[in-house]
Amino acid sequence: MIDGRGTVARATSALILATTLFLAVSVGGAGARQPAPPGGPTVTTAPVPAPRASIVVDAESGRVILASNEREALPPASTTKILTALLVRDRLALESVIGISQTASLAPPRRLGLTPGTRWRVDDLLYAMMHCSCNDAAWALGQAAGGGTMSGFEAESGRLAATLGLADGPVLRDPAGLDNPEQSVGGGNLISARDLAIAARAFLADGELAAIAEASGHDWVGGDDRPHSVTNLNRFLGAYEGALGIKTGMTRRAGLTFVGAARRDGRTLIAVVLGSAAHYAHARELLDRAFLLDAAGRGSDDVLPAVPVGLGGDGPPTTTTTTAAPTSTVPTSGAANSDAGGSNPAQADGDRTSALGRRSPSDDGVAVDPVWVGAGGAVVASGTGLAVLARRRARSRRGGVDRRPARPRRRDRPRTPPA
Repeated sequence: MIDGRGTVARATSALILATTLFLAVSVGGAGARQPAPPGGPTVTTAPVPAPRASIVVDAESGRVILASNEREALPPASTTKILTALLVRDRLALESVIGISQTASLAPPRRLGLTPGTRWRVDDLLYAMMHCSCNDAAWALGQAAGGGTMSGFEAESGRLAATLGLADGPVLRDPAGLDNPEQSVGGGNLISARDLAIAARAFLADGELAAIAEASGHDWVGGDDRPHSVTNLNRFLGAYEGALGIKTGMTRRAGLTFVGAARRDGRTLIAVVLGSAAHYAHARELLDRAFLLDAAGRGSDDVLPAVPVGLGGDGPPTTTTTTAAPTSTVPTSGAANSDAGGSNPAQADGDRTSALGRRSPSDDGVAVDPVWVGAGGAVVASGTGLAVLARRRARSRRGGVDRRPARPRRRDRPRTPPA
């Protein structure tokens, strides 16, 4: 007769074996090391489709080292926030305060939880926008830098694009990078990988912005007199040698997007990946190749325009304080009800969860998306889902990031698009 303990022991062993097999399969995704052919070197491959566009440039000289389809304007998702940050630095002082409009307060998740009429410091909102990709912070900053309206943001962004020398017809309408027609401003943005690299050079040239992108987190007391804390969700930091940031992004339309930078042996390179299925793996592979090519003096003949003198923190701000402005203004009802199980789920860096309970790439929290298979995968996925739920509940209690969709009273819901 087989006793109960033996049965439990064998069941436990089987579960451990299944979990081990699951992990072995899951780490074999993009960027995994494959066995070397007989007599040959170990080869690093990424068994996922190539990104729709990519580029690697030298941050100091602007020389393009690697590029693929870098001139096509594509949806950038939340990497848009690099340009929003540059516009803010050129128009607002970091220590100034801005008023929060109803529009900004109703931005789709991920969201800080800004309340209309409250006033917040610009630097705190920049941390929230760059670290946790908070869309309400991005909309508030974009409106303020645009003189109080979303149409003003589009106009000022066009002027900034001309100043930077963006040359591939960028369309910059939504400060957060949303691109769902029912949730975004004007249908969202389009920009090429090359133009994003130009913006990233200017971003890194600004010491204040570079420090924000590289920081691990930020704590402060907000305009609601409550303590707030954000953590940098860029998993490239600490995972790639010399990583400096800068910004991740994801929407269904854009796929995974990434603008990253790394410093080695006195050289700083910037990588841009658009339309990826494994943004960190692609960036890692591109940077590895580019560092070798750059050290050998190889690359293309293309050179990006110089960073304009006086842009951002090097020049005096043109505005020091702004008030809550728009009175019209949220995208149609899809934005107010986003991420609530309706027909229009939140898009830009939202907190969607797959059917298996794992964190979506939109959380910017995984280096490579594993392939989930077998019973072991189900066990690990269930545990991960419970841990994520517990972490979100704890964060909401201590004044962290609010990911619930905004729900204004029906009589307060405007029917017009953002101004």
